[in-house]
Amino acid sequence: MSLLTEIEKQLNELPPDKQNEVLDFIIFLRQRGQHSAKKSPRSLKTHPAFGLWQSRHLDAVAFQQDLRAEWGQE
Repeated sequence: MSLLTEIEKQLNELPPDKQNEVLDFIIFLRQRGQHSAKKSPRSLKTHPAFGLWQSRHLDAVAFQQDLRAEWGQE
C-alpha cells in the first residue's frame, strides 16, 4: 500500500472536524516550509556591530579577563 493510499484510508476514518484539523495541519506544514526555505543564513560580518572595536587595538581576551577580575569571576 502506498503512503498516499494509507493517508487517505486513515483520513476517511476520521470524523469531519478531525479531517479539517488534518487539512489545517497540512497547510501549516507547507507554510512553515516556505518560510524556512526563504531564510538564508546571515553572516555576522554583515552585522553593523562587526568590527566596532577594531579601532581600539585591544586584546579581546585580556579585556574579558580584566572584566571578570573586576567581578571576582576569574
